Amino acid sequence: MLIITENVKGKRYNHLMDLLTRNCNKFAFVENEMEEVSHAAIDARIVYIKEHLLERKIQREWETTKLPEATAYVSYFQLNNATRDFLKENSNSLFSWLHPKLPEDLMFYQNDKCILAGCSHEGYFIVEETLWGEFLLNTER
Repeated sequence: MLIITENVKGKRYNHLMDLLTRNCNKFAFVENEMEEVSHAAIDARIVYIKEHLLERKIQREWETTKLPEATAYVSYFQLNNATRDFLKENSNSLFSWLHPKLPEDLMFYQNDKCILAGCSHEGYFIVEETLWGEFLLNTER
């Protein structure tokens, strides 16, 4: 996995979402303020993609974060055209996924293998090298 500090935005963000949709079958994001955020508030944010929700788990760690004491909700969704459109319509950059406006830490998977995982508030993401190479090849033209 590569560590990238570039904030992918605009047309490049949309292209990345398209590429991830072709190469991944699920994505996840984190709602970090468990004490303040109810299931109803989370559900209001995802109303248009709720039918694609695979599971919601309480976790202490995920690809980019380990919480020493706290926990967070991590919601996993099918990645398809409808959820890709949700990701495009709700943000125009990879690092815009920040609490309280949006959930945080987008992660994309092919089955259980992580292909890309963002940490917006820290300004970096990790990405599988082959996918990043394909992204750069197709966006540098």
